[in-house]
Amino acid sequence: MTAAAPGSGLPLVLVGAAGKMGRELAALVRAADDLVLAAALEAPGSKVVGGPLVDAAGGSGPPAIADLATWDPASVPDGTVVVEFSSPAGLRLLLDRLAVRPLPLVSGTTGLAAADERRLDALAERVAVLHAPNMSVGVAAVRAAAALLARALGDGFDVELLELHHGAKKDAPSGTALALARAVAEARGESAEPVLDRTTRGRPREPGGVGVAVLRGGAVVGEHTVYFLGTDERVELSHRAVSRRVFARGALRCARWLAGRGPGRHRIDDVLLPGRSG
Repeated sequence: MTAAAPGSGLPLVLVGAAGKMGRELAALVRAADDLVLAAALEAPGSKVVGGPLVDAAGGSGPPAIADLATWDPASVPDGTVVVEFSSPAGLRLLLDRLAVRPLPLVSGTTGLAAADERRLDALAERVAVLHAPNMSVGVAAVRAAAALLARALGDGFDVELLELHHGAKKDAPSGTALALARAVAEARGESAEPVLDRTTRGRPREPGGVGVAVLRGGAVVGEHTVYFLGTDERVELSHRAVSRRVFARGALRCARWLAGRGPGRHRIDDVLLPGRSG
């Protein structure tokens, strides 16, 4: 392994570097004075492996995109933080590599299985790990506000959630929708499992629970609305992302915050909402 050159900035490894989020991240890293690209990784067999990393701003250059399955984590400097937006399969490959040399990890991949979470827990015993389904400060604030409203409004309000994403998104509901539903359910002391399908129930809505509905289509970056539905009034709490840059900026805030931290599973609220207690 090598040490980072003085003044060269925080070294980052981008996993999923040629994807939409990876390209946004690369553009922001290249424009930042305090960050440097140490490696760019893509899935085995990707046609971009070996080529230059082209970012969302149209910039092109080093580092060349490397194969995630054969990447050597010992090749990057001490203090490097890995930022990963790929897929559950990509995260599993990355965790195989980080078993060789653990590095702090910021992960935004959604659709993880329980086994994936256990592997993140195992890595967190050795280095700092932060996994979150959404890196937006606005979504972090909405999640906190949803929990607050759930407690304040109480059992007299039903809660339903609608999320909308582009047609290429594979997981449904989104990780963000599930996190919002979980925040509401926990605030009300209910089961954290959302209601995903009412079509086969054949009966009116039962009290409690959080329903989640999904829409997919077009190029929508991400929209989430939580509805608190009372007898004579309703409250709506919405977040709309108009660019993936909002998630990229949040991920880089997380990477900066994670650098130098001790082992453990860290919470995104600690980064994006540092003034909020609890």
